Amino acid sequence: MKYTYDKENESLKLELIEEIDMNSCKALRSIIDGYIIKYNPKECILDLNKVSFMDSSGLGLIMGRHSLIKMLNAKLTLVGPNESIKKIIKLSHIGKEIRII
Repeated sequence: MKYTYDKENESLKLELIEEIDMNSCKALRSIIDGYIIKYNPKECILDLNKVSFMDSSGLGLIMGRHSLIKMLNAKLTLVGPNESIKKIIKLSHIGKEIRII
């Protein structure tokens, strides 16, 4: 899994690239959590524009990061998920708590 990150003011943006599946989730959890703990952002933005596929492991990844961000009294925003990813998120009902743009 490839990614980039950018810290600007009180926001942390991570651009995820390629696929989010069982194989990539373990490393991504550690990476994203590390940046969240290091920077303690008021908003964490996961840019999914370049993610071509996400399975249920990816949904678990998002839900876990949402829980961590929520404990820090911050918010999670997903940017640019494709239609199949949007569908997975909406079916899980976490879309009610996470901003999707």
